[in-house]
Amino acid sequence: MIAIDRFILLVRDLRRSERGIAVPTALMALVATFALSSVAVMSTLDVQQGTTRDHDSKEAIAAADAGANIALLRLNRYLPSLTVAHPCIGADGEYQTAVSGWCPATATESVGRATYSYAISAYAGTGTPLNVVSVGSSGTVQRRVNVAMTTTNGQGIFADEKFIGQDEITVKGNFKIEADIGTNGSIIQNGGAGTVCGDERHGVGKEAPTPSCSGVKTEENRELPAIVPPSNLTTENANCMLSQKCTSGPYAGQVDTYTKSNPWSLSTRTINVGGNGTLTMNGGDYFICKLEIGPGTVYMSAGAHARIFIDTPEHCGLASGATQVNINGNGNLVSSAWSPQQGSYEIPQIYVLGNGAVKIGANSGTNHLMLYAPQSQVTLEGNAEWIGMFAGKSITLNGNPYFRSDPHIKEPNITYAGRFQRTRYVECTGATASPPNADC
Repeated sequence: MIAIDRFILLVRDLRRSERGIAVPTALMALVATFALSSVAVMSTLDVQQGTTRDHDSKEAIAAADAGANIALLRLNRYLPSLTVAHPCIGADGEYQTAVSGWCPATATESVGRATYSYAISAYAGTGTPLNVVSVGSSGTVQRRVNVAMTTTNGQGIFADEKFIGQDEITVKGNFKIEADIGTNGSIIQNGGAGTVCGDERHGVGKEAPTPSCSGVKTEENRELPAIVPPSNLTTENANCMLSQKCTSGPYAGQVDTYTKSNPWSLSTRTINVGGNGTLTMNGGDYFICKLEIGPGTVYMSAGAHARIFIDTPEHCGLASGATQVNINGNGNLVSSAWSPQQGSYEIPQIYVLGNGAVKIGANSGTNHLMLYAPQSQVTLEGNAEWIGMFAGKSITLNGNPYFRSDPHIKEPNITYAGRFQRTRYVECTGATASPPNADC
């Protein structure tokens, strides 16, 4: 009985006691907390994955756009080499073979953390549109764009800017520029107290100092087109006026005037005005290999419209990049037709057809010049004043020159090679396709 009574009492105690209830309660609370935390973690992961993909998508489309812009720049750079016989030009200007109407895709190139590659349809002649398909990639995302381009005649090169160095402009010293300037690279100022009184355009992703005179900075790339000289330049030019032997043609009986000795060398097609002599150019188009001035002065006479075309170094028996225009310390180039008081703003024009260098270093006086040398390294030094318009592949300005333009100077009456411009932009469906512009 005693054992049975003790067992009954023990059962009664267990039924009434709450000892041990905390363990299952804690377990239930832990399970509930874990469930809620899991939901939050999964939601966070979903948001992070969505944000990453959205970021990659934006980077990929930006990279595709960058590829299309690079294609446009390269097409304009190598446009003179594009023909129906050679319809494909690579990234470095090399000829390529078209396959099924398309040029080979470029190697993958990086832009930031993304990459791009593009393909161009084969060139089929002036005025025929080209298609550029650019694929941008970032992470696991690819996006594809199709840009149609067609050629237009180059014009208005100096419409906005009067001092242009396509690849770069470097300035140093106490110079002064009173004009809008532009480059696809950076405007680099290496010391000195020089000022730019005008607007400044620098290349995409490049830099420029703060302009003076409330000028503004913009970011844009532009290409300088090649020159298309007059078709009859080699046979109908004013060179015979330099030789004093114009017996027929448009300049029959006319001559250029000079002091000292005759500055013209027919064998080398060189004008060399030195010994403090002068040369007055009375003709229109001259076609020479080299222009040397100093110490001395070249004048463009009133009523003349002198245009000096500098032939390519290879056609002149010169090394690539050789100096073909050199106006040294005591040399000057002056327009007798420059007379704002009388409403006359004619200035001499120099067109450099190849990559010959241009060195200008006059030390005094007021000079006049429209210089267009899209493949040339141009150096401007000295202390003289220059009125006109300059454009070169690059421009280095040293010392204390003063450059200014005038709104009355007319845009040069010259034909430039056509340039490609965008005519259509669409995003394509899917990352890759055959042909490249399928689903665009």
